[in-house]
Parts: sequence; structure tokens; C-alpha cells
Amino acid sequence: MLTGAPFEELVRSKNPDVGEFTSFNSTPDMLLALQSGKTDAVLTNNAIAALAVNRSPGLALFPQELKGGEFGFAFAKGDSRRDEWQMVFDNMPKEDVEAAWEKWTGADENIKTLPDQNWAGKNGTVHVAACDTLEPMSYVGGDGELKGFDLEIILMIARELDMHVEFTGMEFSAILASVQSGKADIGAGSIIITEERAQAVDFVEYYPAAFVLIVRAKQAEHLAGNQITGFSDLEHGRIGATTGSIQVAQLEERFPDAEIFYFNTSVDMLNALRTHKIDAYAEPEAIIRYYMAENQDLACLDEPLGDGMQIGAVFPMTDKGQALCDQFNEYIRKIRENGTYDEIQETWFGTDESKRVVPDLYTLPATNGTLKMAADNSMVPFVYVKDDKIVGLDIDTVVRFCKEYGYGLKVEPMDFSGIIPSVVTCKVDFACSGIAYTPERAQSVLYSDPTYESSSRIAVLKEQNASETVAEPAELSFFGGIRDSFYKTFLRENRWLLFVDGILTTLLITLLTILCGTVLGFTMFMLCRNGNPVANHFTHLCLWVVQGMPMVVLLMILYYIIFGNVDISGVVVAVIGFTLTFGASVFGLLKMGVGAVDSGQYEAAYALGYSNRRTFFRIILPQALPHVLPAYKGEIVGLIKATAIVGYIAVQDLTKMGDIVRSRTYEAFFPLIAVTVIYFVLEGLIGFLVSRISINLNPKRRKREDILKEVKTND
Repeated sequence: MLTGAPFEELVRSKNPDVGEFTSFNSTPDMLLALQSGKTDAVLTNNAIAALAVNRSPGLALFPQELKGGEFGFAFAKGDSRRDEWQMVFDNMPKEDVEAAWEKWTGADENIKTLPDQNWAGKNGTVHVAACDTLEPMSYVGGDGELKGFDLEIILMIARELDMHVEFTGMEFSAILASVQSGKADIGAGSIIITEERAQAVDFVEYYPAAFVLIVRAKQAEHLAGNQITGFSDLEHGRIGATTGSIQVAQLEERFPDAEIFYFNTSVDMLNALRTHKIDAYAEPEAIIRYYMAENQDLACLDEPLGDGMQIGAVFPMTDKGQALCDQFNEYIRKIRENGTYDEIQETWFGTDESKRVVPDLYTLPATNGTLKMAADNSMVPFVYVKDDKIVGLDIDTVVRFCKEYGYGLKVEPMDFSGIIPSVVTCKVDFACSGIAYTPERAQSVLYSDPTYESSSRIAVLKEQNASETVAEPAELSFFGGIRDSFYKTFLRENRWLLFVDGILTTLLITLLTILCGTVLGFTMFMLCRNGNPVANHFTHLCLWVVQGMPMVVLLMILYYIIFGNVDISGVVVAVIGFTLTFGASVFGLLKMGVGAVDSGQYEAAYALGYSNRRTFFRIILPQALPHVLPAYKGEIVGLIKATAIVGYIAVQDLTKMGDIVRSRTYEAFFPLIAVTVIYFVLEGLIGFLVSRISINLNPKRRKREDILKEVKTND
């Protein structure tokens, strides 16, 4: 809303739970903020709103008015001309007034001109104070002249009274003061009559006024409370999909005019739907049905999205991959015949939670070797974590297959977007994680017979009618809610063990990177310290490559390309990638710190008989370290936070564990807050250790005897 506008109380009287109010200095600024998504609605009067909507097809009016009223022309208190002007206006043809309204609030700028005052003006001239910034009611046009709906209505009345009009533009806040002081006879410019204003001046009522909301056109139906009941309601909607999923292509084909939003997990899409950031999201029907059982505010549209969907395992296009795929297909055909296939489906889509268990992976025979399987362990109900064990429909099927054919099984957890690259580069033997068949994917990998057949569906929020008997969760106090969230996040199914594993992985990557990166950076600096041209050129080339590449891209290149055919752990690749970037930072810090030491220190050390090497380690480096350590500490803190992206290369760090827990608890905030607190604690602990080191390296704490050790002096 405009700065100073008394609208907040009005809005809260309609909806006490409305969020944040933001003030702007002009209507164009408000509309720009709305169009760019920085605000959800603009509150203004019906004149400004009508003009904005007519000019911008992407905007729409919220169908419900907040409050009605009247626009008025202001006269000084007791001015007898007020009644005369009101009578003339009341007798004017209403179609002429409406025609003027359509003219000034429409999009055609060519017709927006005031009529000439080609009448005699026998009854004198009236002076009108008009706002010069409130288009379309009263504003300065491109030709520098005042114009607008208010001014045309005044001219229509003045013609009937045979009076000339002289307009003077000014700030809105000065209009009523000009009328009260007698500097102007009439005040005009989108003035809405209020009780307070009516105590100061008299008004001629000339057009209905209303406070209305402008919203984005794509949100208009949702904001008006209309329920999404079919695909026709989503033609211009905001729809979510999982990054890299088949639903993305299906949505783009079926809804070419819709806005597609990409998410990493189903629970992220569910929370975005609940907070109205999207209008719907697309998922396999199995996942939506599973979530509907746990979330009673979720509904599924009846119409399927695209053709039927087949979910199965994928294998590399190699001889080994083909042989394993054929073996897996043989097993799928076998369990379809003996009824095991239907038993698995009933277990994971039924209502008996006690049946949803899978034999421990470590109990498999492994007489024919161990298979590595890529999976996203937040893909409920296909692959997910329960009681610190990986379970799900796909896991159940694969474990039965491995037991039948004498294989061991090792699951490599990773983000869904990394699964296909892992299979293509043979980082794993196969993948099975709710992966739907597409012709494009089939060009890169081998698909098995389906482990599950269904279709894609679209999830929306359920309509809440008064007749519905949807069970509402019991209200909890603030501390009761925290206690409940804490139980679900940490204690239920022993989920605290997931966080422990994530912390240990994050710490392992961080500490190894600090050690290896410091050694690498220091070694690079020592090679380049004395100006070796080969070492300098090679080092600068490496720095240019590493520092110019986003960290997540570097990790994926290392994992899927450079080490694509190497059986190497994602943790090792993460350490290598972060070591390169951390080593580059250490190199830069040492160069800066050593450069801060005065060159005269070298001359003094040489005069005392020190060699170049001893000068550096005993004189220069101790003085450079205090300059370097604060920034070095900052690099370590940044390193801890940067490790949050290692989930892209099959590493289950602290952030990934938080995502896994969120996929089970359906809570948007508490697991994220818990992860944030843990990161703060880790940063504090490592920062404390670095601070202790910096104190011990302070040159001022060194004894004179240590500094002059082995130096010949004359006492």
C-alpha cells in the first residue's frame, strides 16, 4: 500500500491473520513489486486498480471489495456553491459519467484528453486544487498538462454552470489545506470521503469508491477461494514437480501456459502447496496416495496426467548391465506368476504399518558378489528410511531378488537427479528408486520390467466445506508443539541416529579437507614463493579453473567424469573437491599475509646470518600468520556450510539427513531448524579450536630466547 495510507486496520478487520504490510511511495512501485512476486497483493482504490488491470494482462482484481465509499470534490465548510454543484451532477446523464470512467481507466491512451473550455464562462472562474500524481483520477500527462477523470467531471459540471475552470497541481496532502485556506475553491484528486475529512470540508459526491486488491492473474482464482477441481483450473497455474522427474515433461506438454516450479523432494512440494507458493504439484499416484493417508488436507485430481507410467530398475548399457537386467526381468516375471508381486504391492500401499519391514541388507548371502544400487532414500513409499533402516517397495523387491540369486546389496543414497548419471557412468550396478520409464532415459540406460505400474497425478489442497468432517489436529501450546516436533524429528524411529551419521560424515569431510587443503595450499605457495615461472603459471591456471567453477559443478565433474570409471567413495571425491578449493584459498591467504610483512625483515635476517629458508620459517611466517588466521577461520566456517551440497554425489551428510527426516515427518521447519542449530554448534567448536591455535602462534607470546636460538650475538 502507499506510504501513509490508513489501510492496515481495514485489512485486518477482514482477515486478522494477514501477513506483512509493505509501504511504497508510488503506485508504479507497488505494481512492479506485485508483478515480480515481492508482494502478494496491492491495496488501492477502484480507480487505480481498474487502470492497472486494464493496462497489465498479468494482473487481476480480487473479486471481493474490502470497503465501499464515495469519491468527492471538496468545498470549504459552509460554501453555498457545494449544493449547486451537487444538484448539477445529480441531474447529469449517468451514461456520460460511465463513459468518462471507461475512458480514463481504460488502456487506450490516445483518447485520454480533456475537452476544451469552449463556452463563454459568464459566471466566472473556479480555482481547483488537484493532485498531480494519482492516475487516472488526477495526474500530469506526457504533455505536461493536468488531466484525469476527476478533471473531466468538473469540466462537465462547469459547462452546465457556464463557468471556466483553472486547475493547479499539487501534492495530495496539500489539497484540503488549500480549500480550507481559500487558496482554492474546489479540491479534487481521488479523494475518498471519510468522517474525519467531512468534519473539515464539505463534499460533492460524484462516483462510488471502494478499497480493492490487485493480484497476479494466475493467483486470482486461488485467492478468491475457488477450489481447483480439474485441469481447466490449472491452465495458467503454478505447478510443482520433482527435478528430473517424468512429471516435468508431462506438465510441459499438458500445461504449456502454466508456470513450473522445481523441487528436490515431495515434502518440499507439499509445504509449498500449503503455503500457497504453488497451486498444485505432480507426482506418481502412489506417492500422492501415500501422502494423502498421512495428510488429510491433501487431495488428488481424478484425471491422470499423461499416459500410464511404468516404474522399474535401470541398468548400464554394458554387457554386465544387460545380463543383470535380464536376470532381474526373469525374477519379476516369476513373482508376478506366484503372487509375490501382489503381496509386495499390498504391503507398501496397504494400511498395516507393521508389515512394512525389509530383511537386513547385511544378512544377504553375497555368494555371487555384492551389487551396488543407487537410490534416493526420501522417495516414499519406494525408498525411504524407517527405524534407521532403508525400506520401501523398491527395496523390498530388490532384497528378495538378491536373496533369490545369491547377491549381497549395498545401497548408495543420493539425490534423485544424480541417479541416472551414476548408472550411465557405472558408478553403481543399477538403480531402483521410483524411476519412471521415458523414451529419453531409455536411450541412456536399460529398463527392467515394471516393479510398479500407475500414472502421474496432480495433488491439490482439499476444499474445506462446512459439511466436511476432516479431523483437525489437536491444538498444542507453543512448547507442546516444540516437544511434539522434537519427538517426531529425533526420537520416533530412532531418527537421532540419522543426524549422528550425518554429523560424522560432515565432520569427516570438513576435517580432512582442512588438513589436506592446508597442506596443498602451503605446498603451492612454497613452490611459487621464489618466483619459479613454471610453478607460478601452473598454479595460476589451476586456481583459475577451480575458483571459477561452482562447487556443486566441480563435485559432479569429479564424481561422474574424472572418476567416472573408478570405484571411489563419494566422501573421498568430496574431500578431493573441497581440498582443491580450500587449498586455493590457503594459497591466496598466505600470499596476502607474507606480502604484509615488510621486506626489510628479510634484510635484517640475512644480516644475522639466516638462510632464505630459515628466514621464512623463523622470521617471516610467524609474523604473517596473525594476518592470515582470522580469514583462515572464516574459510573454515564457509567450508562447513559448503559441505551441504555433497548429497549430489551420493554422500549422506547432515543436510541430506535433514531432508530424509522431513520426508517422513512432513514438517517444513523443525528439521531445518535442527540442522541449522547443529551447523552453528559445529562452526563454534571448530572456530574455537582455530582461535586457540591463533593465540599460540602470536609472535608476542614467543620468548626472546626462542627467536634468537642458534643466532650468534655479542652480549
